[in-house]
Amino acid sequence: MNLPLHYLPGNDTAVSGNASKVMILCVDLFFAFMSFSFGLLLTDNMEIYNQGIFLVSIGLIVLLALRGLSFYIFKTYLIIIRFAGLKDARNVFMAVLTSSAAFFIATLFFPTLLKTDDNWKIIVVDAVLLIALSGGFRLALRTLADLNRGRMHNGTARINTAIFGAGELGAQLYQVLRQNVNHDYRVVAYFDDNHKVHRKHLNGVPVFNPDKSFREIVKKYDIKTAIIAIGPKLTEERRIAFIDQCLELKVKVKKVPVTEAWLRNDLQVDKLRDIKFEDLLNRPAISLSLNAIEQSIKGKTVLVTGCAGSIGKEIVRQCLRFEPHLLIGADIAETPLAETALSFQKQIKARRLKTVIADVRDEERMRRLFEAHRIDYVFHAAAYKHVPIMEEYPEEAIKTNVKGTYNLARLSSEHKVGKFVMVSTDKAVNPSNVMGASKRIAELFVQSLNNRSGNSTQFITTRFGNVLGSNGSVIPIFRRQIEKRQPVTVTHRDITRYFMTIPEACQLVLEAGSMGNGGEIFIFDMGKPVRIYDLAEKMIQMAGFTPGDEIEIQITGLRPGEKLTEELLDDGENTRPTHHKKIKIASVREYDHNSVTIAILRLIDLAYDGAPAREIVRYMKDLVPEFTSMNSTFEELDRRKTEKGSQG
Repeated sequence: MNLPLHYLPGNDTAVSGNASKVMILCVDLFFAFMSFSFGLLLTDNMEIYNQGIFLVSIGLIVLLALRGLSFYIFKTYLIIIRFAGLKDARNVFMAVLTSSAAFFIATLFFPTLLKTDDNWKIIVVDAVLLIALSGGFRLALRTLADLNRGRMHNGTARINTAIFGAGELGAQLYQVLRQNVNHDYRVVAYFDDNHKVHRKHLNGVPVFNPDKSFREIVKKYDIKTAIIAIGPKLTEERRIAFIDQCLELKVKVKKVPVTEAWLRNDLQVDKLRDIKFEDLLNRPAISLSLNAIEQSIKGKTVLVTGCAGSIGKEIVRQCLRFEPHLLIGADIAETPLAETALSFQKQIKARRLKTVIADVRDEERMRRLFEAHRIDYVFHAAAYKHVPIMEEYPEEAIKTNVKGTYNLARLSSEHKVGKFVMVSTDKAVNPSNVMGASKRIAELFVQSLNNRSGNSTQFITTRFGNVLGSNGSVIPIFRRQIEKRQPVTVTHRDITRYFMTIPEACQLVLEAGSMGNGGEIFIFDMGKPVRIYDLAEKMIQMAGFTPGDEIEIQITGLRPGEKLTEELLDDGENTRPTHHKKIKIASVREYDHNSVTIAILRLIDLAYDGAPAREIVRYMKDLVPEFTSMNSTFEELDRRKTEKGSQG
């Protein structure tokens, strides 16, 4: 079946089919009759009917015939109501103008068609009235269609929605929502901080002050969703404050994509996305030098350890963007490694990826890997990171975090790898647990090896806090608890942590590889620490529940080795700036490589010889004097050390 061009399948507001076309044409002809009659009335020429109804009828029939022919020529009856606009109005105007001019010329040759001295007045008034009636008719249809479409989508009521931002982006968002029917949003209000637009209307929608009337307007208009549509000028503090206002009233918050999409007029409704916890971090996302990273990686052979973990996998993803000659992803976890390989299988650049099962603790296995490939870069992300588990099994922390790093770093130096970038943690600073102390010991070895005579490899360390969404992090744990309507468990009401996103963390690692010259510990300005209790409350609110009422928050007590706050520097370190204002270099103490190596080998022997956990931890405390256990059975070692020092 061939459908006419004006017909849109599935569009119940489209005027289509022969019956609908005839209806529109008949309405326009009726308006033509009415406008002619009113034209006579308004020009005081009603006495023309006294000249003979037959003559008047002949003139009217000729006029209506000309109108009908003109309507047909200009296709004024072919309209799609929801798109009726300027073009349709222009067609009506041209049809009326053309038929009026033709009728005026006809009256010059056949005066009996309109037997009066005011022919031109009648025709002008008639034309103006007809344009107003026909144009108004189309405008009324468009308005009714918009009202119906604005309230309903697929037979269900749309969600009352507010737009935060009554500027250019807010206006553009409204137009996108208005033109696209495949969404559930009905814009009923704007909010904006600019006092100049308060109590005004944008696109017919009122603009309100969020600081004065937010709660009242949300309640009055039954607003369920708010969309943030403000560009870079919106500060992080103001954005977070508005989100908090919405969450408190159970208003779901969405945000528009990056500004570039708007500037290209490329915004699509399906690109609107829900806010995530990273949107509540009180700092802008880090932006790094991609050109410098590309120059350091392109065409090189890169080894990424721990490639099946959250950080390692993202490092692989980002490295592939910069076209290395070969990227070797090593991990001991078989199933996650297979999943990692499959996840990159469809990428064009995936041919540059080779995944291998390899344990960083196995020196001979790693040696064969280095001998088989001329490795230029090493990104060392393999590590044990769970604090309570490592507190229970300190020997495993030594085997992986210390021995694994020892193996990789020595082999990198031996095979003259260009750069070795180690992924460390803020828990290595003034460590309160075995995991953090093991990472600090690994840092000591890497730094000392960098300064060893004859070494040509540049050893670099990166420190950052908790990574949002990583395996075992607090975010997915909270999310699972909320999905199951279980109590959200927080270890302490005042515990705080620094947070960053996985892409940010990995960009920092890659940036360190490009800017580092060896021996540096790069730290990231992570903004303000986040109170975990507040995080739990916001995640519950973001899910549409009320904290403490619909979902409880339980305080479970600090876990072994856990402390209330984390630091990025220890008491003996300061920072130096870099070319990037968000990245700094820790000015750390230097250690003699031979002394560090002897001490670390002794520690590794203790772990592999099955020494008691207390003996291993005691030796770790000798290596890292600032290591003070918290909420742990190893606190007794600190007390004895203190007592021994007092006696001495």
